[in-house]
Amino acid sequence: MKLWALLWRVDLTEKFVLQKFLCTFLQCSREELRTNTDQELSDEIIQKVLAAYKSYVEDKKPLEYILGHVDFFWKEFFVNEATLIPRPETEYMITATTEYINWKLKIENWKLGENLLLDIWTGCGVLWISVLLQNPTYFSHAIFSDYFADALEIAKRNYQKLITDFSWKVDFFQSDLLDFLVRWISELPDGTTVIVANLPYIPEETFEANVSDNVKKREPKPAFVGWDDGLDYYKIMLDQIIWLHPKNLVMFLEMMTWQVDVLRQLYDDKFIFEEVKTFHFNIRIVKAWLK
Repeated sequence: MKLWALLWRVDLTEKFVLQKFLCTFLQCSREELRTNTDQELSDEIIQKVLAAYKSYVEDKKPLEYILGHVDFFWKEFFVNEATLIPRPETEYMITATTEYINWKLKIENWKLGENLLLDIWTGCGVLWISVLLQNPTYFSHAIFSDYFADALEIAKRNYQKLITDFSWKVDFFQSDLLDFLVRWISELPDGTTVIVANLPYIPEETFEANVSDNVKKREPKPAFVGWDDGLDYYKIMLDQIIWLHPKNLVMFLEMMTWQVDVLRQLYDDKFIFEEVKTFHFNIRIVKAWLK
């Protein structure tokens, strides 16, 4: 079968998706696809494309899980059903973190070897990898943790794929939030410790009432839901920080607008919460630090 014949099949109506599968399996760009429509497709390629198309249209499997990767912040990251598919709002946290780093550089002599990056509940690793790639000389040590071993393996794969030209010290921990930090809190560097954490923050009731059935069926619920008010995991992590009391700590967090006020009321004597980015009307990127 010629490429054009498959592209023009009237029963394959999701043309963008069809082209995406063809580009992936033929290892070509969309431009190359359009200029080589007379090429002959092997039976193997045709069957792979049709099977993937069926999985997307009939089984409602997300495109990113079928392909095994997602384009995010100008890079291609591995994903699977153990990890959340990265959302656009996460890019706002990366931008906010980089803006903070640039501001920090202007007021202090921030030296390599003094600063630590922590990504808590890392998932497929898009946050910390993107922050490191955006700021390649600012951190000497990066630590990434997740409660789920399967997700942590995907983060490691993405690190090995995308972080190739730098020499940071990197550690991976399967851990319940900051439990891993207890063992060496006294060894934190003298510089700034930056935490990026996109913890589950959707209330259980909101998730059940508003999230699409396809997301409920396909993506890991524990990566979304923070129980009754959505803030269980943030409260646990903030309590851990109060107990550990690390020096020179700043956090970048994602949550709903009203949840910022809840945390302010609960932790007014311990933390300052500053809203630094707005995504749509209901999601905030928050910078927080100990008083």
